[in-house]
Amino acid sequence: MNIFSKTFVLILVIMPLSLHAAYYRWTDSKGEVHYSNSIPPSDSQLGHVELSKNGMLKKEVLSSKRKRELQLIEIRQAKQKKIEAEKLKRKRIEEAEDSRLLYIFNNEAELTESYNAKLRLAQLTIDLLKSRHKAQSDKLGVLERRLEQVGTIQQTEALEKQVSNIIDNLKIYQQAITENIVEKDSVQKDYRVTLNRYKRLVAKSNRENNKNQE
Repeated sequence: MNIFSKTFVLILVIMPLSLHAAYYRWTDSKGEVHYSNSIPPSDSQLGHVELSKNGMLKKEVLSSKRKRELQLIEIRQAKQKKIEAEKLKRKRIEEAEDSRLLYIFNNEAELTESYNAKLRLAQLTIDLLKSRHKAQSDKLGVLERRLEQVGTIQQTEALEKQVSNIIDNLKIYQQAITENIVEKDSVQKDYRVTLNRYKRLVAKSNRENNKNQE
């Protein structure tokens, strides 16, 4: 093989490497811009731009710091989006409840009577539970007096079992009484809130109607 042939083969081998060799631009930690076909390991996390042989942008690799900044931005945006979605959801629920309130009740008297019925039912339940609690308490007193008079072990054990059952029942009734009293208080608070809300809705509706009539 002559010199010309060897040179031609060498060019063919080298040319693909030079055509496809990467060329980079990056800025180091001191702010200096560098151009090279390789990036030092110490600057590998700073981000860089890969350029074509014509100096055109081929690919951009973000720095680790910039990636973290973008991740934080995405997290904040996602949180804000979630907050806005929750606000919109609550607003729609409130609007639906407002419409329902105005549809069900024609005036304040109807609303008040509706809540009074709930309060009367709650009080009846409380009175019934208190009555049963008292009956069990009276029965417990009788059994305790009988315990002082019995003489056999069998009678004592039977009475003690009845006493234990009644004590358990008294606890159940007392808990139910407490829960119903709390529920009654909740109804009363809800009534005050709902009544004020109804008044505001009616006033708003009246203002809109008057405005439309002008």
